Order: sequence, then structure tokens, then C-alpha cells
Amino acid sequence: MYSPLLFPVRLEERKLLVFDETTLPFKEEYLKVEKLEDALDILAKMKTRALGQVLLFFYSAVLFQKEISPEELAKRFKAIRPTFDFELLGQILNKQAKSGITLEEAVKNFIEGLEQKRKARAKELAKDLPSKANILTICNLSGELVYLFEALKNMAKEAIFYVSETRPYLQGTRLTFWELRKNKIPSILICDNQVASLMQEKIINCVVVGSDRSTVNGDIINKIGTYALARLAKYFGIPFYVLTQYPQDIDIDTIEIEERQENEVFMFLEGVGSLEYEAVYPSFDITKKEFITKTYEIKAN
Repeated sequence: MYSPLLFPVRLEERKLLVFDETTLPFKEEYLKVEKLEDALDILAKMKTRALGQVLLFFYSAVLFQKEISPEELAKRFKAIRPTFDFELLGQILNKQAKSGITLEEAVKNFIEGLEQKRKARAKELAKDLPSKANILTICNLSGELVYLFEALKNMAKEAIFYVSETRPYLQGTRLTFWELRKNKIPSILICDNQVASLMQEKIINCVVVGSDRSTVNGDIINKIGTYALARLAKYFGIPFYVLTQYPQDIDIDTIEIEERQENEVFMFLEGVGSLEYEAVYPSFDITKKEFITKTYEIKAN
């Protein structure tokens, strides 16, 4: 089993190739990054996200190291996606560089190590899931659900994924549902507003989500809608599991929540004219540890 979302950004012959997540499920195509402005534009337009933006940052640091330092690159990336901790990624690179290796070697070591850690994390989670797991998820975990399904299968456990559509970018529909079906993994697409009903009917027996930021206390920030799922899971007595990385000793309430442009909420109306609409779109929300059953962490070395 394989999903291009596991490694959506690649560095080949001094060019970055970025898997365009916004064209799925209709097209599978890659964008070329030849200058820094290309990378920043891809980041702003949500062409890649989650692990993709991590890889985009690291490979950009390598490709454009003669014109910008990792610290300055982190500031440029953070100005576009303020909720994500690009500054930490810059620190990871600098720590590696101080050991005497090149940026290229640092990035290679990081990515190889991260893949193994993600596989191990999936196996750890699989141990805690029921023998017949009806798993609700939101947004996209950059291919890690493929690892999770393989781990469950190796344990002779059955699994089916209930994939929420995840408005307004529909990452659940276009990314998660697409990659699961591509790998012939049992999956059912649901609308975001169907979750409470399915939980009440005991169709869903566990929830698995990712996390863009986390604290050592167990709080997380993830795609908007995660908090609502956590509250519902708590109410219905359903375990809520989080895959997270690089927890920090911070007050999560002080982190800036990214506000996306209003027009993105109305993407489904593209081409109907130049009507003016009003909307609000905070793209992340905070879920406190009291609503989380267990977190599975990857820690920075």
C-alpha cells in the first residue's frame, strides 16, 4: 500500500516537486518550485498541507540556502501560515547543522527518521483500537492512515474509516477518502454534520485525528472541527485519539489561530458571478487534554 500523500514534496535535481492536493481527486499532478516565491505561493494557496508543508520548508531551506537562512525562511513561512510552528523546524535544522553536517544531510536524516517514527506510532495506536474498529477521522493525516490500516491488518483486526468531508477545503473528501479508496481500504464518506447522529447510533466506536501543534500538557491545535468531534466523543463515551508531534511547554491559548480569507468558504460557488458574501473561517481550533483519551507523540531529537 502506498499514498503519494506520505511524501507529497520531493527534491529532484535542484527542483522541488509538490503534489498538488487541490486538484484531487480529479487530477494527480505535481507543481515545480524553482524559486522561493513559488514555494511561498504554494503554501499560501494550500497546495500542500500538514506533512507537505513540513517537507516544503525543509527542502526550501536546502534549495535556497544561499539566499535565505533557515531562521528567516521560518519567519516567511510563518507569516503565511501563522498557526504552524515553522520556527521549531528552523531550530531543528540549526541543531543538526551545528553537529557538522550539511543542510542536505540534516534534511535527509530527519525525513528518514520521521518515516520510521510515523510507522511506529501507527503500530502503537493500532494496539489500542478495538478488534473491529469503526474509525472516524477529520481532515488528512498525510498518508498515516494507510500505515494504521496495515498495522491493524497485521494484528488481525478489522477496520473501516468514516471520513468527514471537512469543509471548506474538503480535505477529508479529496485527500483522505481518495487515498483510502485508492488502496482499497474500507471507507465511507460522511458530511460533517452527520457525526453526532452516527455516534448516537453507536456506528462509530473511536476517533483518530492529527495535530498541527501540541503541548506537553496534552492540549492540541488541529483543523477546525476537531474540537467539536472531541466534545461529541466525550459526551457519547467514545475514545478520542490524537497523533501529534513535537509537544512544547507553551500556553496553547496564546497561539495565533490562522484566519483564512472569507471567499474560501464559498469555493463551491465558483463561477456563479461576483456576488459579495460574508463569512468567518478560523482554520484551526484548540482541543484541551480533558477531551483527549490518549496522544501518540513524535518528539524532536
